[in-house]
Amino acid sequence: MVPGDGSLWDFIDAPAETTALSRIPADAADTESNLGDPATGTPNEMDGIEPSWAVHGRPDVDFYIQPLKVLEIDPLHIAEINSADFDIPIVINDDVKRWMNYYIGKGRKNYTKWLERKGAYEAIFLGYLTDAQLPTDLMYLSMIESGYKTHAYSHASAAGLWQFISPTAKEWGLRVDWWVDERRSPEDATKAATQFLGHLYKKYGDWYLAWAAYNGGPGRVDRAIKAHGTKDFWTLVERNAFPAETDNYVPKLIAAAIVGQYAERYGFTEIETHPPFEYDTVEVDPSIGLDVLARCAGTTTEKIKELNPQLRRWALPPSPTKQVLRVPKDQGEHFLTALAKVPESERLSFQHHTVVKGESLGIIASRYGVKTSAIQKANQIQNPNRISVGMKLIIPAPGYEGQFVSTAGTTKKSKRSKQVTHVVRAGETISTIAEKYQVKQADLMKWNGVKNADRIKIGQKLKLYEPASQWKSYTVRSGDTLSQIAEKNNCSVSDIKGWNHMKTNRIYAGQKLKIRRN
Repeated sequence: MVPGDGSLWDFIDAPAETTALSRIPADAADTESNLGDPATGTPNEMDGIEPSWAVHGRPDVDFYIQPLKVLEIDPLHIAEINSADFDIPIVINDDVKRWMNYYIGKGRKNYTKWLERKGAYEAIFLGYLTDAQLPTDLMYLSMIESGYKTHAYSHASAAGLWQFISPTAKEWGLRVDWWVDERRSPEDATKAATQFLGHLYKKYGDWYLAWAAYNGGPGRVDRAIKAHGTKDFWTLVERNAFPAETDNYVPKLIAAAIVGQYAERYGFTEIETHPPFEYDTVEVDPSIGLDVLARCAGTTTEKIKELNPQLRRWALPPSPTKQVLRVPKDQGEHFLTALAKVPESERLSFQHHTVVKGESLGIIASRYGVKTSAIQKANQIQNPNRISVGMKLIIPAPGYEGQFVSTAGTTKKSKRSKQVTHVVRAGETISTIAEKYQVKQADLMKWNGVKNADRIKIGQKLKLYEPASQWKSYTVRSGDTLSQIAEKNNCSVSDIKGWNHMKTNRIYAGQKLKIRRN
């Protein structure tokens, strides 16, 4: 070979700093536009990649022995992934690589936040998963479900770290009512999730099918297995047995676990890990205002709510008679001493009242020295003239009226409300649909003339009214796909199509799409 003709020996003899690879900026991997999108496909595999010898200034010995192999680009470090580092089954395929590219590329900002939040709950996950003899890497299922946010709430009305819908949560022992939502409790939800996942694994004997069932429901997985005569998840995906969301669920989880296991390798080196979720637990009586609890703990109501995310109101529920409360670390003894000094009459931020014949809200409000509107808000009463004998009411104590405003969405049809049409899907009930749109079940039935909540059918169209503020407009940009838009807005493609009465996935630049806010 003639020197200068681009021969391999010219390349080897050249100073390392003159090679193209050595000139790639060290932070190139942080540029979102350089990496692939799970919705659209192929990453640019040269972006942001530096072989170790480009940094150290001279090739490794292997380069001289196997130059072509050493020069192969492995941006995802696939060759360095060791399945022995995981306790869940690891498979590397194009779908897994696509999600890995997303996490370290366009999704890097979000994944960084997830890794930071992970520090708060990792000890809780490890404790419950280990006690249940389940793989500890299942903590990444919580990551892809909620991003490790206790108050995460999905378009499907799933809530908490493990994104339980209300019926499933109750099935696995979680309390979900007006006062409390244990789906948001890190310990309670994790305990329920480990029980549910253990049940699914025992049922299918395969983690991929268990995850698919966690995402789409056991019924859907059972039907897929029966229809296609196989229990191999990847074969079922090839045969379009599942919706796209379930197809992506397994590779998404595998990719999340891989990137999390080798976080530093993928450039996640400056993670500001959240402190562990630590606290003291104390046993207290019911019906105590959170402000009273905060004062006794020497902290704020916001901190009490942060430590007890399952509490939905500004006071403890009226039952059970003894309740476990989390207070700041090392404050348990001080808290109990301070609470003991608070008279019983000053602990209650509300009272109970049973309506008797001849009473109106105005009479009741006058008796307790509070505003009629405060009682309405505390009890979600839309019409103050419609109360009945025997009805049980919550009466805010004077000074607490403003704390009992309902967090539910407006269900009254008004000029500020927007009519929405919902098409019933398999597995949905009046209850789950009402919760999804944050309206009352009774209102939903009334609007649609439904007399029996158990008698709705797949494909039935239901009308409902919700605040217009729950909707936003999205303008389609050049290059957008429905799956990309759905990913950005934490919803599904079918949701967007339903909201916009679309029959196909075709969209065009400049098109306006209605998106429901979560």
